[in-house]
Amino acid sequence: MAITNLLGAVGGGLVRLGSLPAQGFGPTGAHAITAHGAVMMAGFFGALIALERVVALRRGLWVPVLAALGGWLAWGVGQWTAAGVLWVASAAGLVWLYAWAGSNRAMSLPLAVEASGALALLVANAAFAMGQMDAARIGWSAFLVLTIAGERRELTRLVKLPGWASKAFLLVWAGAVAAVLLALWQPGVAAVLWWTTMALLAAWLLRWDVATRQWRAKGWAGHTAICLVVGYVWLATGSVLGLMGQTVAWHALWLGFVMAMVFGHAPIMLPALAGWRPEPTRWALLPLAVLGVSLALRVVASVTGWADGLAAAGAGHALAFVLFGAVMVQAVRRGR
Repeated sequence: MAITNLLGAVGGGLVRLGSLPAQGFGPTGAHAITAHGAVMMAGFFGALIALERVVALRRGLWVPVLAALGGWLAWGVGQWTAAGVLWVASAAGLVWLYAWAGSNRAMSLPLAVEASGALALLVANAAFAMGQMDAARIGWSAFLVLTIAGERRELTRLVKLPGWASKAFLLVWAGAVAAVLLALWQPGVAAVLWWTTMALLAAWLLRWDVATRQWRAKGWAGHTAICLVVGYVWLATGSVLGLMGQTVAWHALWLGFVMAMVFGHAPIMLPALAGWRPEPTRWALLPLAVLGVSLALRVVASVTGWADGLAAAGAGHALAFVLFGAVMVQAVRRGR
């Protein structure tokens, strides 16, 4: 269900970039084109991240199901109001999952950061339902960023951080949460705060994350570390573009940072979600390279208004996704 929402989101985005012709219905139809970003964030990532939590906690399967159903209603038949209701309910369910984990297991700083990401998703989906797209954009971004930041902060427990580094992380967390709330009233000011906070987060991750020390490791550990470091660089790049007022900054964040995290963590999540253990392969870095080149082309094309460059960049994004799927299928077939 999540993957079909990914197809709908990517298809609508490719039409908007001029990479594919529009069709009457389906992944390249009018409904998919209208709000492909909402389907990607609330329909695909909302379902995928919730599914990870459901598998870990062994409860709440209805949470990702509602997120995916909302995506189908949105890009499939254009029922945006119904989709918004399902997305709000799903986000509320994800908040409940985090609350259950905190009360029945052990609350920690990383878990609290991830839970705040779920609250940001709830705010974003509610803002989308009310037509406040600027607030929804920041909320969706915070959902993904805080989920990733919480997971990476948990791994930095293996590193002895100086006191100021721990306080700096708390400052970044507070800035991201404040940007989400401020976006409901002052979206322009919230955007400046958001990109400033993202620049600080990128610097913190590049300095303290364990991935910067593991990129030479063998197997999937090295692959994941390389993907993460590349993602952090794109997070920093997107922050600079955002502070310059370039709208392509959002795609530097979503494609450059978030998708690098997806490419890096997929070999780790497949065993947890499906019981598959893909065999390590360096070919898994090829999609990351293709995505990076196409995203760089998109940045140049967006800044200069080069329409053909945007279409070519969109085709490169799609190629990167297809290559990653093919590499993972082959790695799974060769693995256990």
